[in-house]
Amino acid sequence: MSKKTVACLHQQKAYYLLTVKGNQPTLLNALKQVSEHQEPLGCAQHEDRSHGRWVYRRVSVYEVTGQDWTEPWPGLQRGLCVERWGYRERRPFAQTHYYISNLDADAATFLQGLQGHWSIENRLHWPKDVLLNEDRAPQRAANTAANYSTIRNFFITAARRFNLDSIAQAKRFFANRLDQVLLSLQ
Repeated sequence: MSKKTVACLHQQKAYYLLTVKGNQPTLLNALKQVSEHQEPLGCAQHEDRSHGRWVYRRVSVYEVTGQDWTEPWPGLQRGLCVERWGYRERRPFAQTHYYISNLDADAATFLQGLQGHWSIENRLHWPKDVLLNEDRAPQRAANTAANYSTIRNFFITAARRFNLDSIAQAKRFFANRLDQVLLSLQ
């Protein structure tokens, strides 16, 4: 997200929670230093065992006001270090991500918000991007990409309405039943 967008959000008294990635090296390195040398204001943890995975998350929240690198980020209050580790498909993994926010909240609040975001990511964006190949779709002209995205959203919604467990199962189920699907949506 651009600094102009953050300034606009701050001016409108809206909250932001932004992932800090490698394209902001100064900010990323500053957050790493804060998390290594400063005591967190608080920590919250969550363990999730589902779908053959075991994921442990810890959110540590840090005070970042008054730092010289915070000036381009209006209203910046908190830096977050989010650690995830565990097993996916019987293979160990570990990840650390950093975030900034103008919200003066505790670690449990941030953890809940981040989990809510990942729920959206896992239930909509991942199926569209990975299972339905939206990012590699050849449709690019005018409104074509938006129209196909709407069709993909419809497909995912219909699959959930029919309590289908997977995209593959939904494709098989809907292959010759479009009339039933359309009737069920009335």
